[in-house]
Amino acid sequence: MAISSLLTTITDEISALSISGVTIKDYDGIVANWASTPYVLYLNPENPLTGFSPDYKSFLHGALAQVDLNYTLNYRFLGTQVGNLGNTAVAYSDVVNKVVLIINAAITNHSYASGKASVELGAVTFGPRTDPAGNSYHGADIALTVSEMQNT
Repeated sequence: MAISSLLTTITDEISALSISGVTIKDYDGIVANWASTPYVLYLNPENPLTGFSPDYKSFLHGALAQVDLNYTLNYRFLGTQVGNLGNTAVAYSDVVNKVVLIINAAITNHSYASGKASVELGAVTFGPRTDPAGNSYHGADIALTVSEMQNT
């Protein structure tokens, strides 16, 4: 059995999550004519996938080897547009609350590729974030660490 990736299945499952007050764009939802959109989560087109590597679970490295594929999916969440500095604390409080909802939805989804993958929270960094059209938002980058179990 050769290694195959469940990447598309996993990103489709993430885009199908239901999170109150958050719009989720699939990887093909990022288009050249991006409209300014608050409260949106999408796979960061600048750095969508990092750390892709196989992790062999035995000395055998052939087609029948038990191996996990590990990688990180890098998502971007945009809250409200950056503007009045007097509202920064309120804006980030709102961003943090939405990010907590996103994290809970992502890590409690038990259907990732029918149990053949696990998704865990990686780094979350807050600060001004730029959307694909160049607009600045209060937001966060969220790393989701994926481990796909192969040949099990």
